[in-house]
Amino acid sequence: MSAETVKIAGVAITNPNKIWWPDDGITKADVARFYDGIWGHLAVWVRGRPLTGERCPDGMGGGCFYQKDFPSGSQPPGLRLALRAASTGKDVRYVVGGSRATQAGMVNLGCIAIHVMTTRASRMDEVDWLAFDMDPESGEFADAARAGLQLRRALDEAKLVSYPKTSGSRGLHVFVPLRAGVSPAAAVRTAADFSAELARRAPQLVTVEHSKARRGGRVFADAFRNGYTQTIVAPYSVRRRPHAPISTPLAWDEVSAKLDPGRFTLRSFERRLAHSDPWADFWRRKQSLHGKVATAGRPTD
Repeated sequence: MSAETVKIAGVAITNPNKIWWPDDGITKADVARFYDGIWGHLAVWVRGRPLTGERCPDGMGGGCFYQKDFPSGSQPPGLRLALRAASTGKDVRYVVGGSRATQAGMVNLGCIAIHVMTTRASRMDEVDWLAFDMDPESGEFADAARAGLQLRRALDEAKLVSYPKTSGSRGLHVFVPLRAGVSPAAAVRTAADFSAELARRAPQLVTVEHSKARRGGRVFADAFRNGYTQTIVAPYSVRRRPHAPISTPLAWDEVSAKLDPGRFTLRSFERRLAHSDPWADFWRRKQSLHGKVATAGRPTD
C-alpha cells in the first residue's frame, strides 16, 4: 500500500495525513479512526438509514457541499437506495449506512458530518423518532438550551419522553422515540404543532418563522427535519467547526444556559464515553403519537 494511504475498516484512506483542523493538528485519518473507534455507539443511529454526506475536502481550510447521490461503483462501499426526486424526476442513489467500511469510505470522500433520515431504507413510509432542531438565530447555545427546556416541558405534559443532544454547532436537537406506524407527514404535523405551541408560550424566545429576516434573534423551532428524505445530524457525528465538536447525547439535567457544547470534541470525547450513556434506553422507550397534542397542560381561557 502506498505511503499516501492507510487502511481503516478495510478501506484505503487516501491523503490520511491531510490536516483538516490546523489549530488542533487533526487529520483526515484522525476523523476516520474516531468514527471507527466509536462504531459501537454510532452504528445504531446510521445502520439501515439513507445518508447525506457533508463533504469538506479541505476541512476547516475550505468550503463544504452536500452530496446525496452516490452512483453505483463509486466510494463509499455499501448498499445504495434509489429514490425518485420530485423536483427532477430522476433517481437519487443514496448510500445506506450500516458498516464500518461504509463510514470510513464516507470520510475518505471528505465527509465530516453524517446526516441521517428519520426513516430506514426498508421502511421509508415510517419514522423512528420525532426530531426537533432548536436553531438559535442569536448564535448562542444558551438560547437553544432555554428553548429546549420549554420544549421538554410541553412534551412532558403530553406524556412523551424526549432525549436532547448538542447539534455539534450552536443548536440543540431533541428526539422523541416512536412506535411503528407514524408517517413522515404525520411526524411533521405533530412536530409543527409542538413548535407552534412553544412560540405561543414563549414568543420572545421561540419562533416558527421561516424567514431569517423575521426571526428577530429568536430560536427557530424547526419541525421539518421530519419530512420525507429530510435529514438531521446523527448522534456522535463530528462537525466542521473549530476544534471538531461532536453532536453529543445529553441527559436533560445537563441542559442549561451554562453548558458549553464546545467542550465535547474529537480530542476529548474519550472522557465523555467513560460516563454512562444518557440515551441508553432510547429504543426501549418507543411511544405512540395517538392522541398526543401540543396543547396538553395549556390553561383554559
